[in-house]
Amino acid sequence: MSNHPIPIIEAKGTYREVGKQIGEKCKPQIEMMMSQLRESVPPNKTWDQLVREGKIFQAHSRAIYPQYVDELEGIAEGADVPFDEMFISMCEELWETPPFGKGCTDMAARGRATLDGTTLIAHTNDLSAQNEEDLVILKIQAGDEPEFIGVSSGGVGISAGYNAARISLTGNQLNSNDVRHGVPRLLVVRAILGAKNLSEAMDACLLKERASSYNNVIADGTGEVYSMEGSATDIEAIYIEKDYMAHANHYTHPAMRHFELNPSDNANSIIRYNRANYLLKENYGKLTPGLFKNLLADHGGYPTSICKHGFNSVTVFSIIIQVETLTAWIGRGFPCETVYTEYTLEPYQY
Repeated sequence: MSNHPIPIIEAKGTYREVGKQIGEKCKPQIEMMMSQLRESVPPNKTWDQLVREGKIFQAHSRAIYPQYVDELEGIAEGADVPFDEMFISMCEELWETPPFGKGCTDMAARGRATLDGTTLIAHTNDLSAQNEEDLVILKIQAGDEPEFIGVSSGGVGISAGYNAARISLTGNQLNSNDVRHGVPRLLVVRAILGAKNLSEAMDACLLKERASSYNNVIADGTGEVYSMEGSATDIEAIYIEKDYMAHANHYTHPAMRHFELNPSDNANSIIRYNRANYLLKENYGKLTPGLFKNLLADHGGYPTSICKHGFNSVTVFSIIIQVETLTAWIGRGFPCETVYTEYTLEPYQY
């Protein structure tokens, strides 16, 4: 894997203008993404069927988040691709057929757990190895929303990031048994990054019209951290305890476990989750951005470790966010090999 920094794309203006700028600058990545999607149509479905079903998700999305649909239409215009086809790239719910590829490990620490008392969020993002070359960092200021930095595969959906109002967003894929038509979970992520405070971020996670849900880890500059462990129809807001928290790709709250689609598929997630908690406990009071770089490179349980080298997915990027200082460190590829690049935002002016 390569270690050169992920290219950064900057855009500012109305939602439509921002989208068009992203589409123009990410045209090669978007064309590649669309080609890959055409080659990975789920069994017993056709491309045309996916596009037709995607229009149902569109209708829900326009009703709730018309501004973000405008942004996506701008992306399609800028990249010169059909909007209806590009929109289905936002609908992961349409593409998943068991067994799903699993990945991503999150760790969070604050207060007494960190060396200087700041809030630190650390995340590995695991996807197919081919996704690494499609990565871009979006630095976006749309409408009157806070500017945000987000890591994206192809410039359309966003995996993790934070904004100038000191709201951070990372998270983990969950495979629930109640997926339905609704607002795609990737659009909920976009809404979280547009939030001006933690309450707005949580409102996005709680959206009753969602089609499914990630485990969204949200935090703010006062040290509040929640793991929003959700499905399409239910959610538990898990509050950080003892000043540290970890999550992987299975349901941990007793009230949510019955939503697990296939509990027998959780071995790797359970191992990463427990390993992350162990590392946080062992380094309690000493955690810094530099130390988190080492923890994200951990190979306990290799090759399907926190720093994942196989089999169905690998770590394509990692991010560490210091929420109070609006600083992040982002590295491409395996955390054990990467060179992190530092990014900052200016505080949002209300």
